[in-house]
Amino acid sequence: MKGDRVLRWNRTARIAHWLLLVGVTAGFISGLPVLDGRLFKPLNDLLGGEAVREFLHYYVTTVFLGAAIPFIAIRAATTRGDEWWWPSWDEIKQAIRVVLHWFGLRREYPTIGFHHPMEKVFLMIVHFGLFLLGASGILMIFTDLGPTYKFVLLLVHDFGFLMVGVPLAGHFLLAVNPVNWQALRAIFTDGMVNRSWASRHHPGWRMASAADQKEGSEQVREPEVSIEEKQV
Repeated sequence: MKGDRVLRWNRTARIAHWLLLVGVTAGFISGLPVLDGRLFKPLNDLLGGEAVREFLHYYVTTVFLGAAIPFIAIRAATTRGDEWWWPSWDEIKQAIRVVLHWFGLRREYPTIGFHHPMEKVFLMIVHFGLFLLGASGILMIFTDLGPTYKFVLLLVHDFGFLMVGVPLAGHFLLAVNPVNWQALRAIFTDGMVNRSWASRHHPGWRMASAADQKEGSEQVREPEVSIEEKQV
């Protein structure tokens, strides 16, 4: 903590985000022409042709996403408490309550901790989608299983694309929302956010809450008086 700022993203998390951003972006823009060659032909031409597209899809995407894996593993092994990024059953239930609240079917809205429960669920879906993309892509590139298996692998690849693309589209829209600019700026700079922002948008985050409680206790603390003053 530095003054009125708290650390939201440590260096490991920031590097993992940067690598995933480059890898997923390269994979998407180079994969769309394969998904629909006629619709995305202008994109393929903009990239510089098929050779450049294949280089981006086979090498740039693989290198950056592969490089992100150790950082994701380190974060998973070292993260505990508020920052643990895999959803528990309680948080999955909270995510359901959030959706019901969005549609006006429930008044209660859960207290948001370090992560929003929907963020954790989407993150889990993205990780499964990346696994499907990677596994099916490697099998299609390095094996020759015949047209039937290739068709199945293409379906798995497309399903993985949806599992990654849909949540990340929502993640992007939330990230560029002015409400979340604090977190967006932090991921590309020093990882720090204002404590007031953290307390307002993530009141269940223990670091921010503890800081507020400490500040509050200091504000309401009664001034010390001497024994003589008390007797008077």
